[in-house]
Amino acid sequence: MLEDKKQIMAPSQMNLSAIILVVVLLPVVIAARESTSIGSFLCPEHLSGNYKGICIGLIHDAACNRVCIEESSDNYEGFCNFFQCWCQPRCTSKTEVDASAPIRQ
Repeated sequence: MLEDKKQIMAPSQMNLSAIILVVVLLPVVIAARESTSIGSFLCPEHLSGNYKGICIGLIHDAACNRVCIEESSDNYEGFCNFFQCWCQPRCTSKTEVDASAPIRQ
């Protein structure tokens, strides 16, 4: 009878382990996702001024990345989104100041 209870409880212990794993890993994933942000403000990406043609992810990402890095030393990455080449700049102290400035109405 005791062995039957152990077999019945085993799946619930596995479920508990899975829930704990998700709870522990979720903040890590969120922190990695926000690595390009300052506070709650994202460093704004912008369209590449030099990339020509359609930009399709996985096909043209490497070319877009190269163009963005060559375009400006502030850019550290380029990626395709909505068939356009977008450049991701580094967050500078000016970006931090602009992002943390109060909004005037």
